[in-house]
Amino acid sequence: MGKAEILHEIKTSEEQVRVMTKEAEEKRKQLQAEGKRAAIQKTEAAESAMRKKLEAETAEAQARTDLRKKVLLQEGQKRAEALTASARKRVPEAKEFVLTEFERAADA
Repeated sequence: MGKAEILHEIKTSEEQVRVMTKEAEEKRKQLQAEGKRAAIQKTEAAESAMRKKLEAETAEAQARTDLRKKVLLQEGQKRAEALTASARKRVPEAKEFVLTEFERAADA
C-alpha cells in the first residue's frame, strides 16, 4: 500500500468520523428536544390534574359551607319565630303591667 492510498484511507476515515460525529450531535439534539417536550407535557399534565383536584376540593368545601350556612339560617329562623311567638304571648301581660304602673303613677 502506497503513501497515497494510506493518505486517502486516512482522509476517508476522517470524513466518516466527521459524518458520524455530526449525525450523533444531531441525534443528541433531537433526543434532548424530545426529552424537553416530554418533560413539559408531563409537567402540564400534572399541573392540570392538580388544578382539577384543587377545584374539586374547593367545590366540595364550598358545598359543605353552603349546607352549613343553610342549616344555621334555618335554625336562626326557627329561633326568631319562637322568640316572636313568645313575645306575642306576653303582650297582654306587658300591656297589663304598663297600665298597672301607669295607674300607680297616676294615683301617687
